[in-house]
Amino acid sequence: MAVEFDWDNEAQTILRFTAVTPWNWNDFHKTMRRATFWLDSVNHPVEMMLDFRQTTKLPAGALGHIRSLGTAIHPNSSNRLVIIGLDESVARSLGGDDRTYQDAIRLIRFVDTDDEARAIIAAWQAEEA
Repeated sequence: MAVEFDWDNEAQTILRFTAVTPWNWNDFHKTMRRATFWLDSVNHPVEMMLDFRQTTKLPAGALGHIRSLGTAIHPNSSNRLVIIGLDESVARSLGGDDRTYQDAIRLIRFVDTDDEARAIIAAWQAEEA
C-alpha cells in the first residue's frame, strides 16, 4: 500500500499518515480503516497528521477528498487534522491565505514542516488539558 501510517511520538498521541507515490484515494481510505485498530489500543485522544511531501501528484478528486478529511474516524480521534506538504495552490483553494479549512464539522490546517504540524497539535492538546 502506498499510504503508510505510524505513531509520530512515543506517547502515541499523534498518528502520522504518509502518502508515497504512487497511491490513490482507495489506498488512503483502506489505510485509515486499518489505523482504527491502532486507535483501539490506546485510551486517550489521538491527533492526526497527513504528510504529502513524498508524493508527486495528488490523485483525481483531491479537493473533495481533502474536504472530507478531518472528521473523527474513531472515538479516540478528533474532528481536526494537520496536512503537511499539500500543494500550495490546492491549500489556497481550500484554506485561503490563513491555510485553514474549517466547516461546522472539521478543522484542517495546512503546513510545510513537521515542526509546524507538531506545534499546532501541541496547541490543540494544551486547549484540551
